[in-house]
Amino acid sequence: MWAIGSASVEPIAHIDLVDVTQEDRAAMMRGEGLLTGKPVSEIRWAILQDQWGQPRADLTEHAFSTSRVPVGQIGEIVVTGDHVLKGYLQGVGNPETKFRVGNEIWHRTGDAGSVDSAGRLWLHGRCAAVINDERGRLYPFGVECAAMMFAQVLRAAVLSEGGKRLLVIEGKLDTHETRRLAEATAWAHIDRICPIRQLPVDKRHNAKIDYDSGQQADMLDTEPALIDDKRSDCLCGELGDWWNPADVVEQTHHEKNGAGKN
Repeated sequence: MWAIGSASVEPIAHIDLVDVTQEDRAAMMRGEGLLTGKPVSEIRWAILQDQWGQPRADLTEHAFSTSRVPVGQIGEIVVTGDHVLKGYLQGVGNPETKFRVGNEIWHRTGDAGSVDSAGRLWLHGRCAAVINDERGRLYPFGVECAAMMFAQVLRAAVLSEGGKRLLVIEGKLDTHETRRLAEATAWAHIDRICPIRQLPVDKRHNAKIDYDSGQQADMLDTEPALIDDKRSDCLCGELGDWWNPADVVEQTHHEKNGAGKN
């Protein structure tokens, strides 16, 4: 069984593994997020237009309804219910995470999600981690979810650094697996793939990738001499190479077409 929740509301949704179809797994590989199943009956939930980072004003029922996003569109997951925490000690954090709909207090999870036509919730990761660049909007968790479907990948993180989209993986892939990963995540327009010994996670959960600004540089500096300043387009480290996905995909296509064979 897969289940999602947080310290403020547990659980939110769950699904039995036997109910995850091959089509669902293919969708996760395409970057459509992590399928978490139908929300539990004990909560009310909604996916609103993403405005994480800004306080939400209290809403009327009508305004709340019109703020919901359509089926399949990514937005901000909000919940309410008897087991949902209504406030924090001395109100610290309430303005960022709580708002009212009528007389009811709702909790902003900080997670991005979408709902499919079957009413199932798909998780797209932290709203604050979204990447907006000239290639569009990318929710890193979709890429990370696809990467972690490879057995050799223990953890994954997508970062934006210097205008480049970096897929950093905890684990070590051989050349063949790296090519497969590059092809599988081609839709995300990743500029670099790099294996690293350990990705930093938040201290409270010891699970969620720590995306805080300032941590990105630390993450890439975890290994001594990981970055070779003399080779800006192909950076190497002791655990493996930084791969340019476009190069490995192009090489794979050449091999499939028989180019370069004697």
